Amino acid sequence: MFRYVARRIGAGVLVLWIVTTLTFFLMHAIPGGPFTADKELPEAVMKNINARYHLNDPLFKQYTDYLAHLVRGDLGPSFRYTTENVNQIISRSFPVSATIGALALVLAVVLGIPAGIMAALRQNRWQDNAAMGLTTLLISVPSFIVATLLMYIFAYKLRWLPAALWGSPKQAVMPVIALAGFPMAFIARLVRSNMLEVMGQDYVRTAKAKGMPGYIVIYRHAVRNAILPVVTILGPLTAAILTGSLVVEKIYAIPGLGQHFVNSIFNRDYTVIMGVTVFYAALVVLVNLLVDLAYVVVDPRIKLEGGSEA
Repeated sequence: MFRYVARRIGAGVLVLWIVTTLTFFLMHAIPGGPFTADKELPEAVMKNINARYHLNDPLFKQYTDYLAHLVRGDLGPSFRYTTENVNQIISRSFPVSATIGALALVLAVVLGIPAGIMAALRQNRWQDNAAMGLTTLLISVPSFIVATLLMYIFAYKLRWLPAALWGSPKQAVMPVIALAGFPMAFIARLVRSNMLEVMGQDYVRTAKAKGMPGYIVIYRHAVRNAILPVVTILGPLTAAILTGSLVVEKIYAIPGLGQHFVNSIFNRDYTVIMGVTVFYAALVVLVNLLVDLAYVVVDPRIKLEGGSEA
């Protein structure tokens, strides 16, 4: 177990270095800079600003300096939010994004698993057709379209919910639903297909032949094995929810990390772009590791490569 975790941590560090390197050089390859829009500033002032933030240093020196600060946990100052550095921006705004993402993930799991089970048990009936039709629609329509439609219906037409901002439970309803649509549909379809496969296995037929009650066969034997793949995709789904929240937070004017990331792209705020990208990459690596470790909890028969049985 320890060797497996150590290898995964080493691979995660390598992934973070690759992400950091690619993001850094691709970002600097785009023409312009953080202060390009400030053309009214005198040339001498621009030189002083570039010297202040070391933007006039050779690109490779900027890269090595950033890595040196990153190793120490310092993500640098923001070029636009002059009263805060990147670490402060992330620590202030990420709890908002994490709250929305966690609620959306819980909603997706709570609704997606029962919907998939119901669709499998009612295969080719109207319940199955309705569930699969709805999930196909939610998978096909992007989250920002769902967010816009929810805002138009519930905020503009019906006036049941506030249109934007953050602070009350009502203001969280539409963003959470908009983010939960795709993962809920994906989970429902995955559970349905796995339930149908499991229900045809020999051990399920044997349990039925022994006269075991149907609900015990379904929930003790079929459901537990059918939802195992859901644990596998929680990592990628978490990444999808986090990246999807970037646009949703902008639509609803939510002061989360996603809105800062979108604004930093428009403002060419290099350090915020780098900091948020590296932070999200580290979060995804950590979530994927936790998902792999959770696998042995859900199914003790599974052994981690290079480790012992949990």
